[in-house]
Amino acid sequence: MMNSEVFEYGSRWLKADFHLHTRADKEFTYSGEENDYANQYVTALANAGIGLGVITNHNKFDLHEFKVLRKNAKKSGIGLLPGIELSIKDGQAGVHTLVVFSDEWFHNKENENYIQSFLSVTFAGQANFEQENARSNHDIVDSVRELDKFHKDYFLIFAHVEAPNGLWGGLAPGRIKELFDNAAVRRRALAFQKVRTRDERAKVLQVLGNLYPAEVEGCDAKNLSYMAARKEASYLKLGSFSFEAVKFALRDKASRVRTELPSYKHSYIQKICFEGAGTLGGTEICLSPELNTLIGIRGSGKSSVLEGVRYALNIPFGDKSSDVEYKESLVKHLLRSGGKITIDAIDRRGQPYQIRRILGERPDVYVNGQLQPGVSVRETVLHQPIYFGQKDLSSTGAGFEKDLIEKLLGEALVPVRQKIEQGRQRVVDVINQIKRLTRAATQKQEWLQKKQDAVFKLKFYQQHGVESKLQKQIDFDRDERKAQQVIQGAEHYLSDLNSFVASFEDELKNQALYKSAQNQVFFDDFFETYQQLIAGFDSIKQTVLNGHNTVALLQQKLSGFVQQKQALKEEFAEIERKLATELKQAGAQAISPQEFKQLKSLLDQAEQMITVLDKSEQQYADLNQSLERELAQLNDLWLEEYRTIEQVLGKINRVDSPLKIVPQFKANKAAMLKHIQDLYRGSRIREATLQGVVNSFSDFAAVYRDKVEVDILLGGSSDTFWQHFEEHLNSLLTWQVPNVFTIEYHGKALAHHSLGQRASALMLFVLSQQENDVVIIDQPEDDLDNQTIYDDVIKLIREIKPFTQFIFATHNANIPVLGDAEQVIACEYQDDHIALVTGSIDCAEVQQRIVSIMEGGAEAFEKRKQVYEAWKPKNS
Repeated sequence: MMNSEVFEYGSRWLKADFHLHTRADKEFTYSGEENDYANQYVTALANAGIGLGVITNHNKFDLHEFKVLRKNAKKSGIGLLPGIELSIKDGQAGVHTLVVFSDEWFHNKENENYIQSFLSVTFAGQANFEQENARSNHDIVDSVRELDKFHKDYFLIFAHVEAPNGLWGGLAPGRIKELFDNAAVRRRALAFQKVRTRDERAKVLQVLGNLYPAEVEGCDAKNLSYMAARKEASYLKLGSFSFEAVKFALRDKASRVRTELPSYKHSYIQKICFEGAGTLGGTEICLSPELNTLIGIRGSGKSSVLEGVRYALNIPFGDKSSDVEYKESLVKHLLRSGGKITIDAIDRRGQPYQIRRILGERPDVYVNGQLQPGVSVRETVLHQPIYFGQKDLSSTGAGFEKDLIEKLLGEALVPVRQKIEQGRQRVVDVINQIKRLTRAATQKQEWLQKKQDAVFKLKFYQQHGVESKLQKQIDFDRDERKAQQVIQGAEHYLSDLNSFVASFEDELKNQALYKSAQNQVFFDDFFETYQQLIAGFDSIKQTVLNGHNTVALLQQKLSGFVQQKQALKEEFAEIERKLATELKQAGAQAISPQEFKQLKSLLDQAEQMITVLDKSEQQYADLNQSLERELAQLNDLWLEEYRTIEQVLGKINRVDSPLKIVPQFKANKAAMLKHIQDLYRGSRIREATLQGVVNSFSDFAAVYRDKVEVDILLGGSSDTFWQHFEEHLNSLLTWQVPNVFTIEYHGKALAHHSLGQRASALMLFVLSQQENDVVIIDQPEDDLDNQTIYDDVIKLIREIKPFTQFIFATHNANIPVLGDAEQVIACEYQDDHIALVTGSIDCAEVQQRIVSIMEGGAEAFEKRKQVYEAWKPKNS
């Protein structure tokens, strides 16, 4: 396994053993096959879970053996460093000290083994010093002086410190303090090995204070089985197997040395893959669960990568996001037609997912290669990832607070907002029914008028006995209308019944097709009973079929009746002729039998319609009550949404945070006024009048419910107001008065602070959120000074990055360097393609890129260093 594969995802925690012996040590025993020793040794390392080892034989360094072991270990993804266990002439029994060397001690242009040269010096005149009890010619201070003469890097670890031949067991606390007061010793002594006793640690801590170095472990292996037998362990966070990386980790002991292997509880992005002809086609970017920084000059593609991630996760820009068109164009250029982004992610339970998104399509979620429809990317897979593009945090204009809330809450409001939308639709449905019944009320007035007219005119006919003479004909006409009405009702009933059958047939019958992998016998019996339900349903289908046959028979009977009526046509005509003659002789020329029949038919129809419309009036009253209930439920849902926001803000607004978000329910009266002004445009109602309504009521539903108070408030404008209100009833009653969110910093509204203070406060606030597992920010340093970045931002990042994944694009070297970035992605635009170099900050190639890209090159870096040294106060 290549070094690059081990650290593919940036720096990682590895079990480190700083005290290994090999067959080259006289006290180490090996009984296996001679030519299989190196393989067996590496296998033992792997079985013990050791990712980094230091070979420290007693007063001896076998270069050939070390090179063979290192080569084999590298294939297994294990790093080895060269060292010795030096028996130093100090204390009563000597002080065993592990000396860890850089490769330059044996890998140099002189082709010299300088480790052996040192041993020859410090054991000069001693014939048999390659044993545990041998003691060198120099004490600790002199040993450091002799080692420094070689002008090559190394560091010291004091071995099994509590033993008689250890530092603590061999020297008094005061003497240990003297050693660490020596600058040369202090610079080289980076760790204590095998600390076991709390009281002993306390004694040394008391005398050393801040000079107390890291604590590490080593098995002091006497044979291969020793490696796995030791329970105590130390873990180092490394991004490389180099000597420099290990030294760096020990010096940053608070962040990079642990006694237990840390685990991640948050969700995070593991890998991003780009496919297609875009600028990153064929590229993979591996990310750390902690701090990831993209660096590069302007135009190198950093923002493109972040926008690609945002697009793949389907994170919306937000209403106040700047340069949206430009950011969308970055995605199109990044992917191009048919391009695809694939994100490998780990959820909070450690479950791996894959998110795939093709340009122009929706993202899909996969588990083990199987599509998982309906799985939420920003809830189930990654818990509430949050994104801020360039200047998004510093542009704190109107509406910014609401935009920030939306980003912080992610998809937490989706369930209640779905219910709100359903509530709005129910209100609209009731309003539409009321409007139909409002038309019915108008129709009732029309039918009452028609009835009155008909009754009045029929009085003339009654005076001349027309009704009795035409009664038979009138009865036939009424009976025909009734039969037609019955048939129409039957057809409507069968139509609705048919729709019901069509809606449920497939669903009901497909249930019985289910096959169980384990319990088919149960389901055979279960569905046998279920068939009774199907049988009942089939009987409904048969009812529909029989009903259509019945309606056809009714039509036939009605046709027969109409024929019977037609047969009386001449009889009725004769009656009408006689009646017309009689009326003419009586001087009643203004009335006719034909008009009489029409009036009787109209009266009959009017009475039927009035009966129907009387029922509609009751329905109208019921619907108004229903609307009241739906409006109350909709308001409850708006309040539920607000309570959800309040609950999240309760977690966000930490007691110790100087920045807080203060919410107010339905408090945006300015938005409420603007909404009604837009709808009442052209109504000639003055703004002051509308303002009075807005100030008096919490929302438009409250206006609708309290018409009496509104009329008093409006006076002469009341009719015009309600006319427009009824026209826009849907838009007014379903409109949600926005909540107001005020961001306060040190108890004062953020808007009243300077731009720099606002940007700093918001940055710290966003970074400190524990509910957003992934934080993506393009150039978080915008509008922040370097002092703020170092004093506040970086310290906060280092504190919380074990619990939050950060993905930043930045031009500020402080963020990756002082933030101790686990993964740095250096971007460079080359020939329409973005080239990447990745690694953590303890990787030499990445260090060179940081100096080159962010510090202006090595020469500029060195010159600045010289200037800063010259600027140092003389007493510092």
